[in-house]
Amino acid sequence: MAKKQNLSLLEMILVIIPFTNALGIDRFVMGDMKWGLIRLVIGIISVGTVGFILWVIDLLFLVQGRYQTDMLKYLK
Repeated sequence: MAKKQNLSLLEMILVIIPFTNALGIDRFVMGDMKWGLIRLVIGIISVGTVGFILWVIDLLFLVQGRYQTDMLKYLK
């Protein structure tokens, strides 16, 4: 099981808000520039549809206490 990540209140709010999460803004604030840029490009290209799906996934992992900024850790 993945190590629980301690998030600040601002970071949790950014994860919960669909717009900021779908465009990767939450990742930029957390200092994960690589995944922030990837999420931004995906969000723009897909007009937010894929970003919305990724937001739902982030919310599920956040509720479970297994939220990670690195998307590849979700697959492990």
